[in-house]
Amino acid sequence: MKNVKSNEEYEDENEAKNENQPQHDIEQSETEAGSTKEIIIYEKHILLKEIATTLNSIIQESNKNKNHHKDNYLFSHQQVPKISIFDYLLRIQKYSDIEDSTIIISLIYIDRICKKKGIVLSKYNIHRLIFTAILIAIKYNEDIIYDNLYYSKIGGVTKKELLVLENEFLKLIDFNLFISNKIYQKYYDYLSLK
Repeated sequence: MKNVKSNEEYEDENEAKNENQPQHDIEQSETEAGSTKEIIIYEKHILLKEIATTLNSIIQESNKNKNHHKDNYLFSHQQVPKISIFDYLLRIQKYSDIEDSTIIISLIYIDRICKKKGIVLSKYNIHRLIFTAILIAIKYNEDIIYDNLYYSKIGGVTKKELLVLENEFLKLIDFNLFISNKIYQKYYDYLSLK
């Protein structure tokens, strides 16, 4: 059985390696790591911006057509939330650190319930629908999952509300969470080409 090094032994060993490495190499690797992280954050922001733009367009189109839509009262706010869709997505991303694939999967879930159940997106229901879809996508797609209390704080709902929203969303989607590679790729390409 291998000996597991203590934190002090591990840090001492790394410091010795760094002492032998030229200083400019260390600075360069730290700069490269920083710029890589900035690129990833920028790319995530682009994806979130595209999703927010797409959702806003759908909502505007619904308003133009004056659709008498089937609304699910559980997802509707009494007033339009003050936070924009993009900022809300950024908040969720910041505190849950979800993968791009999870965000895309949540968009597919929202599209499914709109098509199958006649739900039309509005400025009153979009925030709770997005949040619930992302939560379900996290539980389906991610390896690291926090408890519902943590997620309820991110989404600005109580833990009890979150459980109700989650159950209702699963019923609306007929518990069909599987996404084929073909469907995923279609949505990914659509968002990438915008």
